[in-house]
Amino acid sequence: LATLPGENTLLASGRQRAFIKIQDGCRYQCTFCVVTLARGSEKSRPAEDIISEINMLHQQGIQEAVLSGVHLGGYGSDCGSDLGRLIDQILTETAIPRLRLGALEPWDLPEHFWSLFGNPRLMPHLHLPLQSGSDQVLRRMARRCKSAEFERLVNRARSAVPDFNLSTDIIVGFPGETDAEWQQTLDLVAKIGFGHLHIFAYSPRPGTRAATLPDPVPRPVIRARSQQLHEIGQRMKRELLKSYIGRRFAVLIEGEQSSDGSLVAGYTPNFLRVFVDNPAGATGLGNSIREIRCRELSSAGDGLIGELLADNH
Repeated sequence: LATLPGENTLLASGRQRAFIKIQDGCRYQCTFCVVTLARGSEKSRPAEDIISEINMLHQQGIQEAVLSGVHLGGYGSDCGSDLGRLIDQILTETAIPRLRLGALEPWDLPEHFWSLFGNPRLMPHLHLPLQSGSDQVLRRMARRCKSAEFERLVNRARSAVPDFNLSTDIIVGFPGETDAEWQQTLDLVAKIGFGHLHIFAYSPRPGTRAATLPDPVPRPVIRARSQQLHEIGQRMKRELLKSYIGRRFAVLIEGEQSSDGSLVAGYTPNFLRVFVDNPAGATGLGNSIREIRCRELSSAGDGLIGELLADNH
């Protein structure tokens, strides 16, 4: 879905969200990552090209632009700019209703980063990869953010950004991961709380430093740990969703969930899935931002059931 620098975005009919690749490459070398081997150092797209693309997409009906890249926080490192300045420019020089950030490493964030979320067009959701809650494992991964630093970053985000929602990546079974180190991950995940967990079972990638590390974790242990984390993640998601019952949100309606149009679905600004009753089969809801009241948890526990408010137009 992401576009390459300078490449026209290909849009399927009916899409409401477009992924805009703003940079490629990464100067850091996490030991498990093959991307840095393939993509090399950071290369940023000119801001004017990004802004031009977003304006073009908005004219075509796109309501939300998602900035993506190998290392978003590294934007501008090769051209004397930074991610904060780019976001400022996009919010000033485009009228796109929603701007969202893709996966963002928990380092290299510009000084005034959190103040940018004072603009309601910048969506209050981030995907910050943690990878492990054990500092020993993070060291073997060559990650640049220790567990306490990650926790402080999240606390700062939550104090600065109303309704901030956080998702993350966790690698399970990194070489040498002991039971005690795994427990540290479980403890930190539970302490911080995440709206969603992306769980990856470690597998060695040829050419990476991690592939040469000793003490591989047995596959049955990785499977058991993954299931344990999955259950924790599901509980956290349900509790987060329940905390928003009764709240009103502007939801970007993205499509019908039933053949007769009586149920549509979309996302809140902080990226919660909402299924919206449309019993009258009202048309024109797709690709529109509507005021919704969240009424209850969905039966699967993966989203909220909401209702259109009468003051919608």
